[in-house]
Amino acid sequence: MIDRDTQRRFFRALQDRPLDLEDPDDRALYQPLYVAGADPVARLFDTIDFSGVESTQLVAGFRGTGKSTEFSRLARLLWQDSHQDYVVIRVDFDKYLDMTSPVDITEFLLVLMGAISDALVGDRLLGPEEGATQSFWSRAAAFLNQEVTIGSVGLSAGPANLKMNLKGDRTFRARVREAMAHRLPRLVEEVHDHHRQILAALRAKWTVDTQLVVILDSLEHLRGENTNLDKVHQAIEELFITHAAKIRLPETHLVMSVPAYLMLTTERVEAAYTTGALQAWPACHVRERDGSVDEPAVERMKELVRRRGEWEVFLPDEGALRELILLSGGYIRDLLNMLVEAVHRASRVVDAGTVDRIRAAIKRGYLPIYADERAVLRKIAHARDFREVTLEEREYVIRFLDSHLVLCYLDEQFWYDVHPLVRDDVLNP
Repeated sequence: MIDRDTQRRFFRALQDRPLDLEDPDDRALYQPLYVAGADPVARLFDTIDFSGVESTQLVAGFRGTGKSTEFSRLARLLWQDSHQDYVVIRVDFDKYLDMTSPVDITEFLLVLMGAISDALVGDRLLGPEEGATQSFWSRAAAFLNQEVTIGSVGLSAGPANLKMNLKGDRTFRARVREAMAHRLPRLVEEVHDHHRQILAALRAKWTVDTQLVVILDSLEHLRGENTNLDKVHQAIEELFITHAAKIRLPETHLVMSVPAYLMLTTERVEAAYTTGALQAWPACHVRERDGSVDEPAVERMKELVRRRGEWEVFLPDEGALRELILLSGGYIRDLLNMLVEAVHRASRVVDAGTVDRIRAAIKRGYLPIYADERAVLRKIAHARDFREVTLEEREYVIRFLDSHLVLCYLDEQFWYDVHPLVRDDVLNP
């Protein structure tokens, strides 16, 4: 009989959440999965350091691959840097935007500046009193009252209502978007003017050389619903490509997570930003492109599990752990979910069939796969890239990347493969 306290400890350590690397307990759980010399955070840091006072970087991130944890590490490195006076603001856009509907440049700018000003009340920045004086929401409400007939868009006078309606009221957002369509330059001026006030306040508290870094997280969660996928995807491309210049903030380093499928528009992104502005943080490839096992990568993932606790209590042997790692395809979230399933099942029996039972349980999350989807997935599985996929099938690829039915990997070049849990089913229907 497995001790229930042991189950509880391991279960809690497996919870799928970003690690806060300012917290020593979370630092003890952190295990880097990147290859030595290819630290993605170091690349972000270097670009900020080499760029002077302003830069914009996009991270094409996949949910559940540890991106938010790595952003936490970037923030910690910047705060600790002894050569520059970096001040860091992290924004979780999940708290401000409806991630299932199209996002326009107007609401993005309003939310971006509002979220930055919200963060200023933190003790590490301006503090509650001074930070409150820099709130953008009151200014934004006054601006909209001046520029737009507010009654026509259903906006109450208070700034709190503006913040709430931008997230929760699609009709309101659509009306503001329509009303502001020809006033966008004025909004950009308003945003930049307020941002310069924020910079002045930060430099008055810190030093005249203070540099602001804003890390915008969770934007890769923009995914739409079955009824509006095309509109959401089109809005994202318009936001990050067409309006790239309007997203930038004066004398500020921006690091933004973006949906992974923007990698499919690399040429357009590179034309809108400086060279190298778009990075992709792929899954940890536990297999090479030829199908052979990448043993060093498997060992890194084993160490990630060891840091979480007594895994050996819940699996029959180390071979079972290795098999689960290979079944995960290097996708951290699935590996953690498999181990959670092992914790649940351990109170019944731990034997040679444990891995098969876990595989069946997690695989259900990727089913059903319909005939048209299977046909496209088979092309990807054969080629391990998209060269056999037609332009008409592009929406399938976007959906597969978003759902992790297809995983992205990186050696010298990007390559892709169907998730190991369903790959054999796709190839051998």
